[in-house]
Amino acid sequence: MAIPRRRGGRTVPGARRRGTGRHRAVGVAAALAILTLTAACSSGSTSPAGSGVRSTGNPDTQLAIPGPYAAGTARFVMPDGDGVQVWYPVDRSATAGKSTYTYQLRSWVPASLTENKLLASLPDSVPTTAYLNLPAATDAAASGDPSHRFPVVLFSHGFGSYPEQSSFLTDHLATWGFVVAAPDHRSRDLAAVLTGTVAAHVGTPSTTAPDVEDLRTALAFLRAQDAEAGSLLYHRLDFTRIGVVGHSAGGGAAITLAGDSDIRTYVALAPAPGVPPTTSKPGLVMFGSADAIVPPSSVRSTFASLPSPKREIVIDGAGHNVFDDICEIHTGSQRLVDILHKLPSSAGPVGAFSTLATDGCFPPDVSPPLAWPLIDQATTAQLRYGLGIDTGPVGLGNGLDHAFRGVTAAVTSVG
Repeated sequence: MAIPRRRGGRTVPGARRRGTGRHRAVGVAAALAILTLTAACSSGSTSPAGSGVRSTGNPDTQLAIPGPYAAGTARFVMPDGDGVQVWYPVDRSATAGKSTYTYQLRSWVPASLTENKLLASLPDSVPTTAYLNLPAATDAAASGDPSHRFPVVLFSHGFGSYPEQSSFLTDHLATWGFVVAAPDHRSRDLAAVLTGTVAAHVGTPSTTAPDVEDLRTALAFLRAQDAEAGSLLYHRLDFTRIGVVGHSAGGGAAITLAGDSDIRTYVALAPAPGVPPTTSKPGLVMFGSADAIVPPSSVRSTFASLPSPKREIVIDGAGHNVFDDICEIHTGSQRLVDILHKLPSSAGPVGAFSTLATDGCFPPDVSPPLAWPLIDQATTAQLRYGLGIDTGPVGLGNGLDHAFRGVTAAVTSVG
């Protein structure tokens, strides 16, 4: 499957398209059966990250407010042909007169489906708070990292999704001085689901699973970019501080990658099962109590298998897609998920996919934008603590349970 390139994307010299030999064509229905514990298609329109904050003086809410930088973003094609989206800190002064970036969901739809009338009719414009292809900030002092470079975070998207799926979160992390790299997992991405080419072994936790290897490839790519004079990220990155974040199938991949010696901390959002690390590393697991895709009982079992120290945050009444933006994609008059929700299962791959894509988007589930400040706060705090930027778990206290208007959560700390 070709990776669509949008205007403004970056290509590494010598890049080639990776073959699909490791993929086996499977029907969409079969893929969904294999992945009863996986993530939904998602994308993002954003609202102000601190919109639900009760008090900016509270350590359990202060990291929900955008940090000292603006967010930049760029898309690259790595030497193996895979795409990777990168978010990074930008000096606020560099954004004067610039417009924030909007991406189109259809840029991730395979060329073979570009004439599909149903896909063409769906809302797909996704505004973000990032700026496309601006120069990266050079002064890391505001991030608090004593190395004066920016910490690195790898992000793993969910099943049937794509790298930009949680723009509310990845934009936010960049404002706090993190460089976030999200590879396209072509073994289980949106294109694979729509074309019925999901790899047969997807859903089986393994330290050598394709999505885990994708994350390692993205990290190697960042190392090369950091060393390449003239690169957007030249001499910007702190490889002594690497974390990983993932959603659903990507949450399982994040847990598995946490076993690598380079990884210091991890955040798993509504995670499918992964291979737990065998050494002690600070970890955070977060999920919604109303998740119908990855059942809370499964996530609790995953959490129990993880070494200490670890934290669990359960967002009361939230569904699976609270951790991405798909519920908020709309034309102004109609939401994407409202259209998907009405489609019969006979409406091709999009119809078969609609159940996964819409979980958590309708009452009585908590409206995702209400929960985004909590997710931003907890993820940012965990990364700062786990990567040693903060000396303790600042902003991860029990006060999170009622810190944000309209959202309640249960916080459990072990070790």
